Amino acid sequence: MDLRIAIVQLDIAPTQPELNLQRMEHFVSEAVSRGAQLVVFPEDAVTGPLEGQVLFVANAPAYLAFFQSLALKYGIDIVPGSWTVQEGASLFNASYYINRDGSVAGMYRKINLWETERAIITPGALASVFPTAYGLMGLTMCWDIAFPLLFAEMSRQGAELVISPTLWSLSREAELRKSVAKDEILLIDSLCTARAFENDMVFVYCNAAGDVSDSKKDGALSGRSQITHPQEKVICKASGNAEELLLAHVKHQRAAVSATA
Repeated sequence: MDLRIAIVQLDIAPTQPELNLQRMEHFVSEAVSRGAQLVVFPEDAVTGPLEGQVLFVANAPAYLAFFQSLALKYGIDIVPGSWTVQEGASLFNASYYINRDGSVAGMYRKINLWETERAIITPGALASVFPTAYGLMGLTMCWDIAFPLLFAEMSRQGAELVISPTLWSLSREAELRKSVAKDEILLIDSLCTARAFENDMVFVYCNAAGDVSDSKKDGALSGRSQITHPQEKVICKASGNAEELLLAHVKHQRAAVSATA
């Protein structure tokens, strides 16, 4: 694998998809101008969390079409975060990998839901590994990072790089209690490094920026977007939770694994 990756730690405007889509195109253009071949956005980047997950379900096909057109227009692979899709009576938090020609290489429905999602979102059931022009990729989301068996399954399927759109926040109380915030950040950093090292894969963790506020939650995003590598450890990392675009040139070849009886 030899790939230039841009991760956008985006300050999402809750329930304002038109504004978010406009700003996301700006970052796609910037990523291309800086030589990126793949650009990644946070979980719920289009609509924001909670209310946004249910208010705009009917627009899901239009969001996918929008990013397919962007990929083709700018000639870049895109992981546009996630949005809610409906199948029958069930709602899923879905993420996509879109090739530079506008085709969909793979999609993933979030398996390990956070407690605020469980009342409205149905968990997915399958790990997601798929071929791209740069090798075998996998998708996860946010709280999935705490479940090593999911990553082990993707590794078993040959994933060389796993991408995690994320919206990981701290409650306002925790943000004010700095020792709690430091513990949470230590957890994020440790999990990002461990998942790459234990599975011989590159791990792309793209969180959102700024504050999060709606009828069910008031707090701040934890930031710390980063790319970790099984040998080189941390390739790049956001220092805090401000909006920024990070760019890294990633090279990796998985070690050959001998079959055992």
